[in-house]
Amino acid sequence: MNVLIIGAGALGIAVGASLRKRGIGVDFFARGNTAEAIRENGLKRLGLFMEIEVSPGEVGVYESYEELPQKKYDYVIISVKTTANDEVSIYLSIYRDCMKDNAKIIFMQNGFGYEKPFLRYFDKEVLYHSRVITGFKREKPNESTITAHQAPILIGSLYGYPLEYVKPIADAINASGIPAEIDSDIEKALWAKLIYNTTLNPLGAILGLSYGELAESEYAHQIMDILIEECFDIMNAGGYKTYWNTAEEYRKVLFEEMIPVTGKHKSSTLQDIQKKQKTEIDTLTGSLLNIASEYDLYCPVQSMVYWMIKALEEKF
Repeated sequence: MNVLIIGAGALGIAVGASLRKRGIGVDFFARGNTAEAIRENGLKRLGLFMEIEVSPGEVGVYESYEELPQKKYDYVIISVKTTANDEVSIYLSIYRDCMKDNAKIIFMQNGFGYEKPFLRYFDKEVLYHSRVITGFKREKPNESTITAHQAPILIGSLYGYPLEYVKPIADAINASGIPAEIDSDIEKALWAKLIYNTTLNPLGAILGLSYGELAESEYAHQIMDILIEECFDIMNAGGYKTYWNTAEEYRKVLFEEMIPVTGKHKSSTLQDIQKKQKTEIDTLTGSLLNIASEYDLYCPVQSMVYWMIKALEEKF
């Protein structure tokens, strides 16, 4: 089995190390300092769960799509920022000969609707989604530290295609120490993550606070209450479902169970702002506002945090 990982960030490095630990062939599409660091130093997965070290030369690195070998990959994992999806979808479609005939694409990204660029070039049966609410941090180009873990990685199809095709990936990640499994109702999981991320990520980035610090603030808590309420309004208007029927049910679980486990984690949105990089706000809060506009819903607090992140990004 061979896997190509497009996106050698904190998540991609951790997943790559996990799969290689289980004997799966792993190649990265990466450039610059990251590509050089992987070639010279291999991979390291640190932090929670078992630590993994992959020696130099055990994984491949390609810096251009033209270099990718033909008919090699059983899976392509997309773990780049969603801001790159338009470009990645175009080039992967042009050089799709790197994939075997029955290969699958697995998204490991934040937000909702990020697969749309790929639907221009690939059939729905090729595309699988994942829900990842494990926290990762990359302090060196070839190292990933797991900083928080709230629930297993889930992999499934939004379009009802068989899960047997992605079970080997879920099993390998699980065997490497990070809980992972397949899920026949991945849409509920994706919406659960979207509510979580849109409640915590942009607000944490604006205020410069970790998840736990947000929960400890009386005023931030009130803002999050409204963000959750608006998110449920949008979800219900669009006919989507998640594990909780009401905003009140979700609030209780978020503040009593979820945040205590991940309280020290600083969101990827905050990390992007601190690095002066563009964020994934368009596939997070932006995806909610797109749905809201379809149903003429006015969501002032979601809109405000979206505009504030956009205002911060204008400096970059």
